Amino acid sequence: MHETVPEAHATGRVRIGDLDVYNGTSAVAIRRRIGMVFQKPNPFPTMSIYDNVAAGLKLNGFREHKRLDDIVERSLKLSALWDEVKDNLKKKSGASLSGGQQQRLCIARALAVQPEVLLMDEPCSALDPISTGKIEELIFQLKESFTIVIVTHNMQQASRVAEFTGFFLLGELIEFDKTERIFTTPSDKRTEDYITGRFG
Repeated sequence: MHETVPEAHATGRVRIGDLDVYNGTSAVAIRRRIGMVFQKPNPFPTMSIYDNVAAGLKLNGFREHKRLDDIVERSLKLSALWDEVKDNLKKKSGASLSGGQQQRLCIARALAVQPEVLLMDEPCSALDPISTGKIEELIFQLKESFTIVIVTHNMQQASRVAEFTGFFLLGELIEFDKTERIFTTPSDKRTEDYITGRFG
């Protein structure tokens, strides 16, 4: 059931391949194609590391143990966490990991269902610089196989990891272009003012 918020509205189109998100597409169909990583790591605290990664697959009725094992291993390798947790997959809970490890666990959980798009909402804002570096390095590797959309208020991070950058102000997309152009020769003065620190 969809709830509506009277004062909210959306214009434009959001497409994922042939799927039109705003054209009555079911939330389940969208969630099957888009993975989500939130600002604060949110592993399922009562589940093992293994079960955290396998949760989405099991929810969709996936039960073949050998295949589950393979997908969990592949997802943890993709998220650069496998070597750190492989000996404790079913012994330790996801909540027992450090903050940076928890965020990579959440990335592995999102990757396990093989999404086409990975949305990352400020994925490093709660992390220390070393963990942030690992996540950024991971983004570089993952973008070879997935479309990644990252929201960040950290301009240095945007300039490091993004190929294209969009600047939003008060819910409006002000400018969208190649990242290098946005940061060197933006076409809108509001973008330039934000980048140069005149506001924000």
